Amino acid sequence: MGIQYRKAKVRLTYREGKPEVYKLRQLTFPQVTFGQLVSECSNSCGVNPAQTKSVIDALVNRLVHYMEIGHGVKMGDFGSFKPVFNSKVAHTLEETTLDTVKVKKISFYPGKAFKDMLSELSMSEAEAVSLKPESGGGDDDDDEG
Repeated sequence: MGIQYRKAKVRLTYREGKPEVYKLRQLTFPQVTFGQLVSECSNSCGVNPAQTKSVIDALVNRLVHYMEIGHGVKMGDFGSFKPVFNSKVAHTLEETTLDTVKVKKISFYPGKAFKDMLSELSMSEAEAVSLKPESGGGDDDDDEG
């Protein structure tokens, strides 16, 4: 099935004159829970759910351990995880301190399995044009109209 979308009219509230444009909006569906994923994985490989959960928990524990000490972790065709941060610009060396760190996060770099999936992912329209204007305040890809 792939990704489903609908066409929507969007009002660009951040632009002078607040023009209305059209944009594709992705439909969202409920997330698959960890329990559902564990159950499906255990069924597909013939291991009981408790063992599957234990292995996944141990894997996450080791991912966290290595990233806490600054390592990136490569997981084959799945991809890589890497701890990264963004910092503010300082004008002098003395102003360059840990206080300039704005965001600490984990970056995920998809591997071959995800890249292949994305290149083959289908998209389909779910419904007709929505005539209800939506707020487009944070979209910066609406510049082309």
